[in-house]
Amino acid sequence: MVSEDTKKNLKMMEKEKEANKELKVKKYKYVAPDGGWGYLVAISTIICFSTTTSFMGSFGMMYNEYINEISMSSSGITLLNGIACLSSAFSGYFTSALLKLMSMRWLAFISSVVFAFGTLGTAFTPSTLMFYLTVGICQGIGMGILFNLACTVMNDYFDQKRVLVMSFVQTATGVTAMVAPIFVKWSIEKYGSRGTLLLIGGLSLHNFVAALLMQPVRWHMRKVEIPESTELKLLLEVNNDVKKLDTPVITLTELNNSPTKEELAKALEYPEYYEKKSGFRKFLESIIDMSLIKTFLFSCVALGPAMCITADYLYIVMVPKYFYSLGWSQDNVAMVITLYGFGDLATRVVFTIISKWMYKMGIQNIYIVGIVAAVLSRLGMLWSSSGIATMVYFTLMGVAHCSIAVLSPLVISDAVASDKFTSAMGISILLTGVLGIGVGPVVGAVRDYTNSYSKAFYVLISTYALFAVLWPIEIIVKKNKRRRNILENSKSSQLNKYSS
Repeated sequence: MVSEDTKKNLKMMEKEKEANKELKVKKYKYVAPDGGWGYLVAISTIICFSTTTSFMGSFGMMYNEYINEISMSSSGITLLNGIACLSSAFSGYFTSALLKLMSMRWLAFISSVVFAFGTLGTAFTPSTLMFYLTVGICQGIGMGILFNLACTVMNDYFDQKRVLVMSFVQTATGVTAMVAPIFVKWSIEKYGSRGTLLLIGGLSLHNFVAALLMQPVRWHMRKVEIPESTELKLLLEVNNDVKKLDTPVITLTELNNSPTKEELAKALEYPEYYEKKSGFRKFLESIIDMSLIKTFLFSCVALGPAMCITADYLYIVMVPKYFYSLGWSQDNVAMVITLYGFGDLATRVVFTIISKWMYKMGIQNIYIVGIVAAVLSRLGMLWSSSGIATMVYFTLMGVAHCSIAVLSPLVISDAVASDKFTSAMGISILLTGVLGIGVGPVVGAVRDYTNSYSKAFYVLISTYALFAVLWPIEIIVKKNKRRRNILENSKSSQLNKYSS
């Protein structure tokens, strides 16, 4: 027989268990939707990319008649491209600062208006100066902001599916880029040059729809329960990863005493929180993220994509003239350019299929492989005397171009904290514009001085090779530094444990 005391003890234990269950409060965190409204955001990104970048390859066809009307010289066209590059670079860089003044959708809407004015206004411009204003400044500003915002909103809405959805977006954009020259040719034959500009300007108005779809991610974030085992790990995590360089580390020693605001500021090692800032310093920090200047600006993650995209653009602009100098026919040159686009598009499709494995392989590692492929394919093209082999190498150049162009936003998002992505993307766009203005004339001068396209191409190949060597070295150095920091932290924690 069970005694009365035992029964009472059992009942008390059951009540204590029930009370403990009630006291346990589930804790949650908000994470990226990775779907839902995010798919509509992906459609908005396709609209932005397609309307702003797909028609860049058809510039000569679109504006040929107008350029002849106003008698614009070759130097004038070069100046126009320079103005457009600088406008896009600076507007993309200042996007982060503009987001502090207005919401993302309002900024997307205003930049859509500016870009549409640049496209539609070209059909009515009476002079060269207005042509610089519409195409060089307005289109450049609109494209820089829209591109940065589109990459930012994709980074906000997707985490686990980021590579998959971005690959799909870039594939759709690649298809529209291949269709764009055919569409422009048909439109010019049917409606003329100015009618085509009005039609393309009308297509650019779809960016208003894209702006409406860019809803704040906080409206659609998923609520996920935090397991008890990981709750304390989130607090005591050591931020030695490159992506978390901007996140401060706090060591919790005494939980009973609540620290003051000044003590927290000192613990975070952010003196600006307790030191009075001047007005100029506040203004400067609102425009320039100093933490990224120190940790991101001079890294291969920032300089590598900017330099490679610049070299890629210069290469594809100069290659047709190189083939013409070798005596190739226009049909053969068109076939080579088509194969370049085929290699690009096929790789985008492959990236969509293997998106689950790309993060396991490492986005930066894949990007470096793309740079190596760019070096080898270009050297093979220069050293080959066979037309078929040249076409094969040119297809591989399209594969390398896809890796360099498509993965650059993913490389940046993988290297910085999510709240720093817009600023980091702005720095990358600014570097691309500045390098485009600086490297382009140098390569052109080498071509004119030596009267050889091959020597100019070797200069461009050397820029790829530089980062193909430096980037793996940087990754190895950072990994070793991270391991040393982890060992030092583990040793110090053990010493603290024994001393206590």
